[in-house]
Amino acid sequence: MTEGPEARFLKPRLNALVAEAVKNGFPADVTVAVLINLLDTESFAVTTPEGEDE
Repeated sequence: MTEGPEARFLKPRLNALVAEAVKNGFPADVTVAVLINLLDTESFAVTTPEGEDE
């Protein structure tokens, strides 16, 4: 699968975030699981301003 511009933008930042977490004693797999869990919550959902159609 070819990476799009979004993946190329986010991948190095996510890798750096996971590396920083590992440096602080958190296992990489746990860090990734927590990130997935956080991103799967409504607080990260895309919303439109009230009154606008999606």
